[in-house]
Amino acid sequence: MTPEGRPSDSPRKAARSLDSPARAPRFAEDSSAHDSPVLRMVTRIATPLALAVSLIIFWQGHNHPGGGFIAGVMAAAAGAMYLLGFGAERAARFAWWRVAVVGVLIAYASGTAALIAGKPFLYQTVFHVPVIGHLPSTVFFDGGIYLIVVGTLMTIFVELARERL
Repeated sequence: MTPEGRPSDSPRKAARSLDSPARAPRFAEDSSAHDSPVLRMVTRIATPLALAVSLIIFWQGHNHPGGGFIAGVMAAAAGAMYLLGFGAERAARFAWWRVAVVGVLIAYASGTAALIAGKPFLYQTVFHVPVIGHLPSTVFFDGGIYLIVVGTLMTIFVELARERL
């Protein structure tokens, strides 16, 4: 049927009118995705655990496999769990792209610091800190990569959550 009440001349036109963007719900407004008390409870427990694992992977990265990239992916996965459990409204309040920009600046500064000292770009030096032990300068570069990955993926996740289905 057409909006005027006449029979539609093609089933495709009728299907297109049902799929119009005005009728498509937004994820942030779709309460069925994050009204589950079980999902919220699991999210409250799993998100901090995923962030803790992310930090462990980050700190072991300069001596073993891991580092800024995979730790950033893990932290963004925790953010995705949060989006599923509580919706996009809270996460959308924060400009996640700024986190990525800060990460680029930190990664660039960690390489430039070596140039200022007369060494090659991204030259690794090891600082001996009394409480922590040895602290390689690559930790700062990995920290920048971590922030780039978290900021970029969270921006993508939030924008996808805000898209119309």
